[in-house]
Amino acid sequence: MDFEKYEWLFKDIISFGIKVGLALLIFTIGFWLSQKLKRIIRNRLIKRNVDPSIREFIIPIFDFLFKLLVVLSAISTLGVHTTSFAAIIAGLAAGIGLSLQGSLSNFAGGILIILFKPFKVGDYIEALGHSGTVKVISILYTTITTSNQQEVILPNASVLNNPVMNYSVNPLRRLEIKIGIAYNEDLNKTIDLLREMLSNEEKIDKTQSITVEVSDFEEYRINLAVRAFTKREDYWDVYYKLHKKTIELLNEHKIIVTPSPSKMIIKDNIKWWETI
Repeated sequence: MDFEKYEWLFKDIISFGIKVGLALLIFTIGFWLSQKLKRIIRNRLIKRNVDPSIREFIIPIFDFLFKLLVVLSAISTLGVHTTSFAAIIAGLAAGIGLSLQGSLSNFAGGILIILFKPFKVGDYIEALGHSGTVKVISILYTTITTSNQQEVILPNASVLNNPVMNYSVNPLRRLEIKIGIAYNEDLNKTIDLLREMLSNEEKIDKTQSITVEVSDFEEYRINLAVRAFTKREDYWDVYYKLHKKTIELLNEHKIIVTPSPSKMIIKDNIKWWETI
């Protein structure tokens, strides 16, 4: 075999192999460095007390741009012109952008949430039928943790285009207990007992209104709305505590709590109750 005839081929293979090895080296080191830089940036932002919402939004964008630069550098090492590659990427991005309009809307929504701050990480909000503490505001989604420790992921565009209740804006939050009593019970006595219970609860803010009012009537009962204000950080503790104390208090005074009329539904061997 005449090796001199194929010498050029061997040289090209060796040259290309070196380029591939160098590209893989750039790729590997670049992605490793990306993780290091991400940690450094996060720590710097934490030390400078940068808002967690802004912090968790900026870092993924930086990470994406840095990794894109690494990929372009690795491709350039292989001899591919980055201008041509960039044109291909731009074309693909345009096509992908048309098919991912929802994601682009979520990205824009994330930017607007960061800029206008209807809520921030740590706030307790109610949005899209879910309520919980904001855990992360990312470039596409907002994640909240509910009171039963479930994580709910909400698209930023939907959050921005729908009403959001932010319970963390004010230091106080109103709690409400709804309870029904029979028509033959002593209404005024019940109201006085419940109002006294609220007045004696140390975590109820006495500078705000404390009310026990008739909210509406049903066929078998009178519905009462028991309302008071407490600090937002005490809300759930006070909420559950007062529910328990309300039942105990009314039982002690032999005032019967009347549930809404309901019926049992049985389907496929599964039972549940529905209010009539």
